[in-house]
Amino acid sequence: MPESFQRTDTDLQVKRIILATDFLESSRLALDYAVAFAHHFGARLTIMHSVELSHEAQEAEIISLRASVSRTNARTRLEAFSSGVRRLGIDVETDLREGEPCAALLDAVAGHKCDLLVLGTHGIYRGLQHLVIGSNAEKVLLSTRCPTLTVGRHVMGGIDLDLKLSDILFISELAGESNRSAWYASQLGQSFGVPVEVMHIRTDDPVRDCELCRRLADECRDTSTNDGSAMPPQWCSAQYHIERLFDPEEIVKRAEGSVSSLIVSGVHRTSRIDRHLHASFAFELAAKAACPVLSVMSND
Repeated sequence: MPESFQRTDTDLQVKRIILATDFLESSRLALDYAVAFAHHFGARLTIMHSVELSHEAQEAEIISLRASVSRTNARTRLEAFSSGVRRLGIDVETDLREGEPCAALLDAVAGHKCDLLVLGTHGIYRGLQHLVIGSNAEKVLLSTRCPTLTVGRHVMGGIDLDLKLSDILFISELAGESNRSAWYASQLGQSFGVPVEVMHIRTDDPVRDCELCRRLADECRDTSTNDGSAMPPQWCSAQYHIERLFDPEEIVKRAEGSVSSLIVSGVHRTSRIDRHLHASFAFELAAKAACPVLSVMSND
């Protein structure tokens, strides 16, 4: 059964949020969630876009000492994006960068000391195409320690500024990422005052699965003891986690029906699923989920 939380103050601090945009429809949907999270946490929102100028455009800027048409248009569109957000009372700024989108985005995350990165995505599983970073979407998820909220094409639009979630769905591969992502799931459940449902991905090695469940239970117990974080009591039981093992297909089906939920999923650089499939399980979730997916990089 999900662990229900009363809405409380938590140790989770979200002070800086970056929305990466290319101004297309999925970016506008992602903007809704970026704004809602900024409102919930009282965070500053940075709307970021990268522009890749041709060699000719770069030379023209140097000679004329004026911004190119591409750069000027990007600035205009960024300001249009941000102006509506300001009217909602959100602290917002823009960041226009030149260069390869993936590298520019990672630089922005580091430069702003970002606590949450928000990305709009589109496409299907087996080749998820990212609106901002194209084929480099996996590189971003696996290169940044910043939790990343992906908003896919099946996610419901028209959300309220005061975001109302029905629950948090915590999904884990039990491959080293579980402790950090479990902490985020627990903290978000407390912050939004909603239940947290746990679903671990079952493998073909039940002995290993049980051992990893015991390890996660110990980590949850240590987290609660050492830093005072209020981890759900049953998460400290190995048997509880063993009972929350599901086949990948069951988890995807659950995600496809989670319209008003938030999924928290761990990302591991060397996960079993990453090695054997074209895209990671996190990408399948991002492509198929009916709600946003928060991907959290592992501790290692």
